[in-house]
Amino acid sequence: MRKGNLVKLNADKCFTSEQGGGRRYPLSNHHNDENGVVQAGRPVTQEETSSWYNSDASKGMTSAGETKLPPQSYGVRLYRDRVYTVLRARCRVRLGWGNPTPGMAHLLCTVTGENAYVKRELLEVVS
Repeated sequence: MRKGNLVKLNADKCFTSEQGGGRRYPLSNHHNDENGVVQAGRPVTQEETSSWYNSDASKGMTSAGETKLPPQSYGVRLYRDRVYTVLRARCRVRLGWGNPTPGMAHLLCTVTGENAYVKRELLEVVS
């Protein structure tokens, strides 16, 4: 897989045998498995973080009595029947408060134009 390649989700690695894949158990949950969806993610932008701070969601305290922290990433749905363009074939991305996750690929959806990061092992190149 290289930058600029067209890729799709590898059904054997993403979906259960009941849905035409090769997994025994669903990757995330049965609902996503039945709908042909894999959850990916993307980091938030600076504009999204500043708009979160200006919203009512950032006000107040959590149930533990601590101040609320802004989201670090947003979920993106990748679909079985769509083709994606590889923007970066090998990368590490920080999608939470922990360390960056290695083994990811940066994709661009050809339908919606949205960016997403997903594990490389879940993808296959479209010939």
